[in-house]
Amino acid sequence: MTHQPPPRSDGTLPVTITYLEIAPKDWTRRGQPPRIAIEIVRVPRPTAAVYFDLYDRVGRDWLWYERRLLGEAALTALLNRPGHEVHVALHDGALVGYFELYDDEIVFFGLTPEYIGQRIGPWLLDRAIERGFTRGAATLVLNTNTVDHPRALDTYRKAGFRIVRREETELQDPRVLWPDIYRWPPK
Repeated sequence: MTHQPPPRSDGTLPVTITYLEIAPKDWTRRGQPPRIAIEIVRVPRPTAAVYFDLYDRVGRDWLWYERRLLGEAALTALLNRPGHEVHVALHDGALVGYFELYDDEIVFFGLTPEYIGQRIGPWLLDRAIERGFTRGAATLVLNTNTVDHPRALDTYRKAGFRIVRREETELQDPRVLWPDIYRWPPK
């Protein structure tokens, strides 16, 4: 995780959160079909264990942690509420990435490290946007922050998302909260 700033002694992580939105008329479909066969599967009624596996494999390098704050019952209820969907991208059974939708929001979106850099991200983002609009959203929203992938914001902007606001804040640093999960300090 050399792309991340080192943890601070106070256990906080300064970030800039960027909030974005897109309307159908602004969407620029950019994703070319991947060179490998990828299947996208909706996960009906995901369990907390299944979800945490996805969340960790896609989000650990980007210090995703918010869902870890929820207990198993609360996470299961959140994942299975009306309007919530989890879609998994697979290549020969291997996890490529996933996206998560709730009402008009792309809640989480990302690829596993093995598939980053293969031009799959824009294609999978197109699938997430397409599904969001198919569900009836007039606009879709998402957010990213400065500890996400360095090209995340640019990828969203190229797809047609526009910035609606930015917020400077300090988050809990998951490397301090869960050093065993985030493998901190590096060995």
